[in-house]
Amino acid sequence: MTGAEAIALLSKGDEAYWAGARLDAVSAWRGALAAVVECPEAACRAVEAMAHLRLVHREGNLAPLWHEGPWNRALDACPPDDPWCVLAEADAALFLPAFAGGSAARAAALAAPLTDDPTVAGAAAARLRLAAARGGPPAPADWPLTGDDGMARGMKARSAAEPPDPGTWTLGLGVTTAPYAGIGAYVRFVDPDTAARGHRLVLQAFGDSTGEAGAAVGFTARIPASPGASLAYSYANLYRWEGAAVYGTPAHRGEATLTAGWARGPLTVSGGADALLFDPLGGPGPDAVRAVGPQASVRLADKAKRASFAVGGRLLVGVAGAELHPDASADLRLSRPVGKGELAARAYGEAAPGEPAWYLLPSVGGTTLLRGLPSGRFRDEWLAALQLELRHPLVGPLEGAIFVDSALCDGPHASVGAGLRVVLPPERDNITRLDVGWSPDGWGVLLGWGEAF
Repeated sequence: MTGAEAIALLSKGDEAYWAGARLDAVSAWRGALAAVVECPEAACRAVEAMAHLRLVHREGNLAPLWHEGPWNRALDACPPDDPWCVLAEADAALFLPAFAGGSAARAAALAAPLTDDPTVAGAAAARLRLAAARGGPPAPADWPLTGDDGMARGMKARSAAEPPDPGTWTLGLGVTTAPYAGIGAYVRFVDPDTAARGHRLVLQAFGDSTGEAGAAVGFTARIPASPGASLAYSYANLYRWEGAAVYGTPAHRGEATLTAGWARGPLTVSGGADALLFDPLGGPGPDAVRAVGPQASVRLADKAKRASFAVGGRLLVGVAGAELHPDASADLRLSRPVGKGELAARAYGEAAPGEPAWYLLPSVGGTTLLRGLPSGRFRDEWLAALQLELRHPLVGPLEGAIFVDSALCDGPHASVGAGLRVVLPPERDNITRLDVGWSPDGWGVLLGWGEAF
């Protein structure tokens, strides 16, 4: 294969990716890698590096383990005066995270001089546009007349610099612990390519040293109405505080959900049915709850994922005694850049009127709300909460955070704290955090997977 043929194969993958066809793109990029093995041309080394850089974002969050060495070797073997090799360096600056050398400004500086080269002018302009979309300097308004590659043609066809995000599989591994809980592990696997193109499968499980454990599976079909189904089961200890006394109640919990939705622009509407089994195995509290009923939600969110507002609710009806278990919630989330970090805020409210079982009441404590206190430390029919968290990068994939959690739930409560996060690719989907929280009601050290909000 010649260098020109390798570039054409890589370009086929780029066009497919910008059109949202992830599987076709991955197939073309893998084909380009296989084709350049025996090719000695400089353009083939550039294509080799570019293909690895693209696949590292589409083959899961562990992909750097097998792609980083090959793309570095290909870049080292690429003559620095070859225009395609310069574009490969620009792609590295675009596709790598900042702590690994990524820089939209550097990508733009590398690509800008190549807009005068008619053989790669369009390809260079595509990098300038992608760099501008990722925080680099503004790109020229007009496209060059020559030198397009697949990235340029994909941008022109979609009239957008950023491609759609068809997703990739991720494997999340985390260590967990919290007050009144043991040390355990959390695993989450997300695969959008299962069963048929574009569908989404999520598997997750956890277990700890106290014997608590759980598992869940969810599937969403990416067809009109996005129908989905999920099943979850857990065995855990429920704690109830009565003055100075603490009662532990082991319980089985199982939940099944069917949903369908509609989305247009920032608005998403979904509805469906829930089935719940909650079976305490002793201790204070009423009998087991076995109930089914409808649920619905509405969500507004901006494209930049800086603001979202969701309201939802469900009405479960007991299978045996027809008792009602209503629940409704509202959740507003905002985030804004602050220096190199961000300030995130959340206002949350939940209500479960009608004297439901105590373990179905809204609660605070645990790894997400009123951090530092045990899960379920305070429960009430009504909950209102406000959270603020300042996150800032430190070194490499490490981030620091300081936070304030406050809530009205069986009285006013608040906690303050600080923590560390390990942020691994892809994006912010794979985060393990260590938080230390303190409040007048107690303090604790916790490990969790994913952001608190």
